[in-house]
Amino acid sequence: MSLSVGSLSSSGVSALYQAPSNNGRQSLARQQERVEVDAAPEAAVIEIRTRNPEMEAHWDPVWRERGFLKVQDQVEEIKAVAQERYARDVSLRVQGGRRIGNLAKEKGNVFGRVAYDKFLASRKRTVEIAAAPKFGVQIDVRIYPPEITVDTNFKWERDG
Repeated sequence: MSLSVGSLSSSGVSALYQAPSNNGRQSLARQQERVEVDAAPEAAVIEIRTRNPEMEAHWDPVWRERGFLKVQDQVEEIKAVAQERYARDVSLRVQGGRRIGNLAKEKGNVFGRVAYDKFLASRKRTVEIAAAPKFGVQIDVRIYPPEITVDTNFKWERDG
């Protein structure tokens, strides 16, 4: 919509209103402003930009617990198991050596009991029943608000 304001005398149009004076003479024409209004409807332009939400699921703790490991994790687990077995075997040998070194305190067949304890230690198993994972899936969700822009097409003359 455009709006323009101008003087009637500047556009060359004669005066539309003349006021009578007190003494009966007509005074000079007063200058009146002529206002032109273009009232044609112009629809506003609305622009809405949306971004899809982002969702990332981190399954690594669940897969590790279930035994599905990445290559690096498999290497680390194999190293940890090997170190644990080595430490356990060393401690069993040390205990057996101490028992054999003290034959006076031990009665009976010391060598047979050491061999039997070693046999039992190698057969010991732990059973763990897990119905649900201990660690849940970590889910990161990012939702972005829509960007709304409204252009009303209305310009003031002073805005240029």
